[in-house]
Amino acid sequence: MNILITGGTGLIGKRLISFLLNRGMSLRLLSRRNFLKARVPSYQWSLAQGEIDGQAFEGVDVIIHLAGAGVAEGRWTDKRKKQIMDSRVESTKLIYETVAKLDNKPKALICASATGYYGLKEFAHESSEEENPGDDFLAEVCKRWEVEADRFKDLGLRVVKLRTGVVFDESGGALEKMVQPIRYFVGAPLGEGSQVVPWIHWKDWCGAVGHLIERESLSGAFNLVAPEPITNAALTRLIARIIRKPLWLPNVPAFALKLALGEMSSIVLQGHKVSSKKLEATGYEFEYLEAEQALFELLGQD
Repeated sequence: MNILITGGTGLIGKRLISFLLNRGMSLRLLSRRNFLKARVPSYQWSLAQGEIDGQAFEGVDVIIHLAGAGVAEGRWTDKRKKQIMDSRVESTKLIYETVAKLDNKPKALICASATGYYGLKEFAHESSEEENPGDDFLAEVCKRWEVEADRFKDLGLRVVKLRTGVVFDESGGALEKMVQPIRYFVGAPLGEGSQVVPWIHWKDWCGAVGHLIERESLSGAFNLVAPEPITNAALTRLIARIIRKPLWLPNVPAFALKLALGEMSSIVLQGHKVSSKKLEATGYEFEYLEAEQALFELLGQD
């Protein structure tokens, strides 16, 4: 199977490339930069110039579209919001326009999205895939991204949308940002601490993507989250216990986070349950069901 990946230079993209190579799949990378020593063939594209190397699509069976500006990498100014939105929506449009011109089109598009699609809900609420999108900024980003992805169905492609939760990876990303304050004795639950973190181990994320690639009868949105969610407070205590550091500070007040982060504070102050039942019903079996199991594997040798 020949697979083209965008966003393959990010943390989870690199994990996925290694995973799929180990599964015997043939990969190529679509990137803004030309990697002369890349592990897989690399082709360039430029969203700013609306250009893409059409050779990247020759013989491709599946496109995996992960590219997008980081949502937690800077305060949400109007300029940053535009970058976050355009890097997802406009890039998907550019890929669509390129695929539409191909005589031999890929069979499937697997497009990233996020559990942020569901918006801000009560912490005890559980979202499933048939639920309508929310109306906050991240929900709007996910909704518009998925609308563009769904257009590929008009070209005859199978479309799968990956509504991903917080990916736990010891090499960086969200988990590293959670661990660092605790490691240096300044960690504490955020806000009420009862907000839910819908998480997934990176190995299960890759496994679920591989599962969705190979099962060609599957399409639509899938929540990529572990079956057992955890609250922010419980996660903070668990990390502290695993890396053997004390927690002595009170919860970080919500107003302080809102003052420091602005609208972006919703990422850490909000969160509700998200169901994994649809993915499990397709036959995918999680390796890491509970956060304790996942974090001991990731941080236990700290």
